[in-house]
Amino acid sequence: MALTKGVNHVGLSVTNLKETKDFFVDILEFQVLKYIEGDYAFVTDGNTMITLWQTAEETADVKTAGLHHLAFQVESVDLLRKIEERMKQKKIRLQFDGIGVRGQEGGFIALFCYEPSGIRIELATTEKDQSGDIPIIGGCGVID
Repeated sequence: MALTKGVNHVGLSVTNLKETKDFFVDILEFQVLKYIEGDYAFVTDGNTMITLWQTAEETADVKTAGLHHLAFQVESVDLLRKIEERMKQKKIRLQFDGIGVRGQEGGFIALFCYEPSGIRIELATTEKDQSGDIPIIGGCGVID
């Protein structure tokens, strides 16, 4: 049996604290627990706390050792579409041009993007594509 009991929080080093905080708050509707401008922010979705630290000097790159991506569970494809629209309005960089069925990871529906510091974020639902209308995309291991 493992000695740990799940994730307490995830800490991210970011290049622009305000923009990254706004990504979590404005697009994903996270709540701000604490924010010290230019220093750090603690945000939560009610289940997971993300700590954001204004410490990075370069944007993230999934080809460098460290965080490959951060994935969040969402309830439905409809919610993914709502989030995708918010991202497009805020000009957030999307991977795979938007929502798709993850090919190699069992057919789950997901949306991949890059938050303002370049950290890859995945939003996924366990819903399946009943209509067959959602395009097949790469997945967690695919980078562009």
